[in-house]
Parts: sequence; C-alpha cells; structure tokens
Amino acid sequence: MHLANGLSINQRAGEVLVHGKVAIRQGFLEQLVCFKGTREHESLIVVNVAASHIHAALLAVGAHAGHPGIWSRDKSTANDLKLEPPAGDLVSVRVEYVSDGVTRRNDLGEWIEDARHQDQFKSIFVFAGSHFEPDGRGGQRYTADVTGSIVGLVTFGDELVAYAKVIPDQADIATPNWQANTARIPPEGSDVVLILKAITP
Repeated sequence: MHLANGLSINQRAGEVLVHGKVAIRQGFLEQLVCFKGTREHESLIVVNVAASHIHAALLAVGAHAGHPGIWSRDKSTANDLKLEPPAGDLVSVRVEYVSDGVTRRNDLGEWIEDARHQDQFKSIFVFAGSHFEPDGRGGQRYTADVTGSIVGLVTFGDELVAYAKVIPDQADIATPNWQANTARIPPEGSDVVLILKAITP
C-alpha cells in the first residue's frame, strides 16, 4: 500500500518500505538513516520521508512505540554515568538494493564494522518513537522531523528507531568505533529501499 512519496507498507508482511539513497561508504557513524539535509555526513542512508510519516506507517503495521534512550552524567557520585536504554517493539532493519543486476536484501548491520576489528555489530533496534517538543508557536512538533534521526546508532535521545544499546554521543565518554563497512556498501547515491519490520511478541 502506497502511503506517500517514497513510503509504502506491505501489510501482509508487516513491513514498512522507505526509498532512499546511500549517503556515505566510509567513516565513523553516529546515525544509520537520516532525513535529507540533516546528518548525511554520519549516516549510511538518506531518505526524503519525514520521520513522523514513518512512525505512522509502523503503527499501521501493528508496531508499538516506546521512548528513546537517555544518558546523563552525575559528577556527585562515584559512578557518574547513567544509562537508560530505549524502549519499544524490536524492529528489524534491512536494506534492499540492486548490485550487478541482482536484487539483494541484507541486514543493515552488515554495512557496519568495528574499526578495531574486535567486535561484531549486534543488529538490535527498537521502535523508540522519538517525542514531541514545543514548536515556539504554542504548538508541538515531532522532534525527529527536525533533527532527521530516522534510525540512530549513538544516543541523542530523539531517535525514531533506536539502537538498543545506549551509546553516549560524546567521544570523551564513548570512543567512536563503529564505522561504515565500505566493501559491503554500494556506491554513494545508489538507490536503496529501507525495510523496517516490527518483531512483536
């Protein structure tokens, strides 16, 4: 079912499909999927569909939103770093693209590698659902529509779909180590389809 330009759902499969393009193929990552004109320099995929529309599509296929993760520092205690993981239905994040005339569908985690080559990326995401904030005119706006955070890796606290583990967004607290796995990613600008599917109990 077509919902908007670049956005559709497969109700039978419980999938949300978002058309996008490869943003980068190398470098450290803070986001995995972002809205056009926001965080392309640190995201694997860029889309031109608002986060709130994708949120609505996930609700339409039966997914339940929770909340983004939160981290904070309390320097008055010995253990000054507090982490609250995101909540919401688990979501599989896959990407479909054409390479050498063959349509391929991979877990997006396969496009991510540890810069130290010590750990394998565990592709676990949740439908965090971002949140609303004052728009300065007496109303509210959906935060991820402003920041462009569609699928996050580090924890900014605004993610539509969030990595299940909290990774603080300050390098002095969490040294960056997840980077683009260049060898597995098609050329920049290649057309892709992001496929989100809630894994409901």
